[in-house]
Amino acid sequence: HHWDTCGGDVTSAVLRIVEGTESAECINDTILVLIPKVKNPTLLSQFRPISLCNVLYKIASKVIANGLKLVLPEVISE
Repeated sequence: HHWDTCGGDVTSAVLRIVEGTESAECINDTILVLIPKVKNPTLLSQFRPISLCNVLYKIASKVIANGLKLVLPEVISE
């Protein structure tokens, strides 16, 4: 929906990571959030952990994985 606002920045950041000119370490963070399962939780078991990965990391890893799909059959024999 807001690609016209942030698309250029996202594209350039992912390209720098895929090309190897920038480290993916800066975007390889995952935030863990505890979502309550009940109205007023009092125990830790009443929470559900959710991991929030960085969108840039997901895009960059998908681009790299798709590139490896093309190369791996040539490198690994049956």
